[in-house]
Amino acid sequence: MTEDNKHIAIGEQQVLTGPEQHRAASMEQSQPAGSELHQPASEEKHQPNDGAMEAPTGTNAASTDTNAVPADIPADIPAAPVYLKEDKLFLAGALLLGILFTWLFYGKDPGISVPLFVIAFYMLLFAYVRPVPGKKDLFAWFLCVPVMLISLTFFMYRNITLMVLNILALPWLIIMQTVLMTGANSYRWYSPGIIADLFLGAFARSLIHLAKPFRIFASILRSRSGGGKKSTGVRILAGIVIALPILLILVLLLSSADMVFGKIMENVPEYLDTINFDRFLGKAFVTVFIFLISFSYIWSLKRKEKFLSSANGLISGKTADEKRKWDPVVLITVTASIDLLYIFFVIIQFTYLFGRSGLPEGFTYSEYARSGFTELIVVSLLNMGLLALTLTYTKKGTCGLHSTFRLLSTITICCTLVMLASAYYRMLLYEEAYGFTFLRIMTQAFMIFLFVLFIITIVRVWNDRLPLLKPYIAVAVIAFTVINYINVDAIIASKNVERYYKTGKIDMHYFSNLSNDAVSELVKLADSGDPEVAEKAREILGRRKESLYADSDWQSFNLADLRAKWALSGK
Repeated sequence: MTEDNKHIAIGEQQVLTGPEQHRAASMEQSQPAGSELHQPASEEKHQPNDGAMEAPTGTNAASTDTNAVPADIPADIPAAPVYLKEDKLFLAGALLLGILFTWLFYGKDPGISVPLFVIAFYMLLFAYVRPVPGKKDLFAWFLCVPVMLISLTFFMYRNITLMVLNILALPWLIIMQTVLMTGANSYRWYSPGIIADLFLGAFARSLIHLAKPFRIFASILRSRSGGGKKSTGVRILAGIVIALPILLILVLLLSSADMVFGKIMENVPEYLDTINFDRFLGKAFVTVFIFLISFSYIWSLKRKEKFLSSANGLISGKTADEKRKWDPVVLITVTASIDLLYIFFVIIQFTYLFGRSGLPEGFTYSEYARSGFTELIVVSLLNMGLLALTLTYTKKGTCGLHSTFRLLSTITICCTLVMLASAYYRMLLYEEAYGFTFLRIMTQAFMIFLFVLFIITIVRVWNDRLPLLKPYIAVAVIAFTVINYINVDAIIASKNVERYYKTGKIDMHYFSNLSNDAVSELVKLADSGDPEVAEKAREILGRRKESLYADSDWQSFNLADLRAKWALSGK
């Protein structure tokens, strides 16, 4: 069948091209008024929508063409898909994205390269998918802010621990944002099912269309070769394969015939030895890998493919009341017992920790106050989980039972807030005694995060319509973004220097583990009156200066390194 005689299916509408268009027009003119041109049943069959236009199959479709199909070719062989121009442009864009990834990251430390790649990824996504903002996906568009802010931290700060966490968190934030933005999610973002939705969807979307780029590329070659069975590209490749052994034999013969030619050919292997094939193959593999998974992922989003099904399309079919099965009387009894214990513990905190009353014999205040914060955090987490479960699965019961349960839950939360305050205060005392570290600062930040979640939980106790996961997820995303921007290493260095000038105590070994964000504070110690501290500070600064002024790629450029160079410029 020639190219002009194809029936091209666009969705479910048939478009006739070439000679068939003239025949259809003449047949339509010859029809009596009110009659319709008969359409074969096979042409009305719904065509699969894989992003390409496909020619219809079947003998009925071919019967309208009087001169197209030779007798020796089966008429029911499906024609190759015809892809749109935007699909071919997207193929080129995905390939460029893979090349860009290799150029920015292969063998280089992350820096300004991260926000540049994120911007390039979203440019390709928006150009091909073209998502339209709507009221239902406001959270998806809100996620654009933390995605960009977290990507910028690689350009602004150098804390290694946070960098590792961001490398793990950023792809999942992007997956969540893009899936919600394009409407490819099976569950709402505040439903527990969204976790499985994102994990399964991320891997499925990245793998399910890996063969599609090769099909599009093959269709491009076919179109350029006029639709023949063997494209020009295939014929060229076959010619190269045939020519290689012939060329090898000719090179050997000509090298024996001419000494100069033979000398030149002998030098070819030496030139090839200068090429790092391992590095080249590594770059090629990374480029192809990123190209294929990016193509497959965005192609799937374009078609809003979903990999989990639910009762009504977006969330579990069970209502909130159907989920509630726990007996309120049993839960009230358990909660009341726990509250009695917590109230007694809170009285102890106000009496001995905050009030600093006389401790029982054998206890010192410093030992008492500087311990127990880990256990209190664990208790707070247990309370958080218990409250989340009881609020979700406990039956309401009578009005009196429900009010009693609310009151007891509120008491539990208030006691937990006191425990968090106690743990925070104990940590402050511990830091004053032993100094500031990354883990201790993160522990304090986590306590503040839990404090906010418990305030939200109090609101949920008295408002049954508030879904807990919705504010929990939003607060978690905001908290993670904020912790990236407080410059933890600079805070640790500043607090430890301040403590040194007050107490004369400092752990210089820990300073060597901090990132370049702490260099400006370390410079202050180099001018310290303590010769031992000053010498150790200058030693650390000397190593930093060597690493900062070593050759580096522009893709790894980081503002923390630049600030450190400025601080060291006078040293």
